Amino acid sequence: MNSKGSSGYLKLLKSNPDFKHLWYGQVVSELGDWLNSMAIYALILNISGSGMALAAVMMAKLLPMVVVSPLAGVVVDRTSRKRLMIATDVMRFFVVLGFLFVHTGDDLWLLYTLTVMEISLAGFFEPARSAIIPSLVKREDLVTANALSGSTWSVMLSFGAAAGGVLVALFGIKVAFILDAVTFLFSGWFISRIRLVEKKPESEDPAEPRKGGFADLKEGFQYLRSEPLILALSLLKPGMAVVGGLMTLIPLLASQFLKGSAAISLGIGALYSARGIGAALGPVVVRKLFGDSSNVLRNAIACSFFLGAVFYFILSLTVTLWTASLAIGLATLFGSIIWVFSSSLIHLEADKNYLGRVFSTELALLTLVMGISNGMVGFAVDKLKFSPQRVALGIAGMAVVPGILWVALLIFLRNRFKEGKCVGTYCPVDPSGFNIAPTEPVKSD
Repeated sequence: MNSKGSSGYLKLLKSNPDFKHLWYGQVVSELGDWLNSMAIYALILNISGSGMALAAVMMAKLLPMVVVSPLAGVVVDRTSRKRLMIATDVMRFFVVLGFLFVHTGDDLWLLYTLTVMEISLAGFFEPARSAIIPSLVKREDLVTANALSGSTWSVMLSFGAAAGGVLVALFGIKVAFILDAVTFLFSGWFISRIRLVEKKPESEDPAEPRKGGFADLKEGFQYLRSEPLILALSLLKPGMAVVGGLMTLIPLLASQFLKGSAAISLGIGALYSARGIGAALGPVVVRKLFGDSSNVLRNAIACSFFLGAVFYFILSLTVTLWTASLAIGLATLFGSIIWVFSSSLIHLEADKNYLGRVFSTELALLTLVMGISNGMVGFAVDKLKFSPQRVALGIAGMAVVPGILWVALLIFLRNRFKEGKCVGTYCPVDPSGFNIAPTEPVKSD
């Protein structure tokens, strides 16, 4: 597969109304998410100003996924993914309105509770959205669809963060929360227009009694254990999440460079916008220059771990908001390559019947690592009295580790395939190199 054989982004949207509606839902929902994030950051800085309070809300945004995701994966694979997404959107509308009742430091418990509830619902929505994509687009358009989804997240991050910072500064925090709640209703409406008729999993035999949730969950783990390639791909985003403490670091950097609530809100928006712009460019540039064959995707992921670390190191040397924005944007450019291309490879390689459980497992591990990373940033700033720049230096060092492990895995797999040996149920199509995709995997005896 290469970029010439894939539909362009606009062509895909015009020719595929079902994917277009899914994409529209993503646009409005993620715009609201970033309005919500800017409002929460501003609210915590107003009523607390603590690095640990910021880290705590980041952990509340992440750690519920660890508990919810395994259950969510089973539900996603055994129910209508479309209906599940609509239901979670409606419930999140009511949850987000609850943020309007947070006024003082004594109400932080409510803010954390509502955040946990909202993210728990997202733990069902996101794996369902990822798992439904192969049912909506052709195989040759999977990389295009994932790149578009990834770039959309990035653009919404950039626009939503900037708009959120301005909105909070001009109209206040409550307006941002109300607008975020409304976006969930729009998202649910767009998804309701998808015409997909979902089928029962191919592996489900109507003559046999249906398995229980625990049996389905166990089956998902057994699938990952028996397929080292899919397991490795599902660990890429968790590996990238070691730098997730950047989410807590950004408000702290803004408060270091700027003074005053309104100025800090604008500064946070500027730093997050830089993050979004960088993330939007990464996958697009790589596909334009090198195509989107599976080998390109794998090698681009390897390079991105190391190049991202370089720019986190540069972030540790910054002394102004604008140089920090540039470093964050370039670091995130390479992070987005890891995110988008790992999802594309999972769609290309994994059994569709297990996609919900694969993506939910990935999400659980991703959020666990990211939550720990944010907690470590808050601890380093509040307890160890590290400057944000010193914390950024530590993040740069951590980013190298998963890159080394991924390169080692690629070398191992290439050597094994050159020897004509299988890995799990995948056998080499071309014994001279690592080239099992995009063709269907050859099953071993």
